[in-house]
Amino acid sequence: MFGSDGVQLLQRMASARPWRSDRRLPLRSEHFPVEARGREIVTQQGLTIAVASDPAMSEEIARRLNNSDRSDQEDQWAL
Repeated sequence: MFGSDGVQLLQRMASARPWRSDRRLPLRSEHFPVEARGREIVTQQGLTIAVASDPAMSEEIARRLNNSDRSDQEDQWAL
């Protein structure tokens, strides 16, 4: 679904702009669910974590991130 252009755009933008105070920190459960706002992907706290090449791609990325977090939470309960 993601073309290499969209991934490269996210990589370039991530290295060019500090959207959060410390970009080295990973996303944590309290950041979820994330949502797409136009081309931006935003945490519950309103921090922009990424900008996709178009709104459809940002919707897909947000959906996948939320599904991944949900799966991680289910895996923790299964242990």
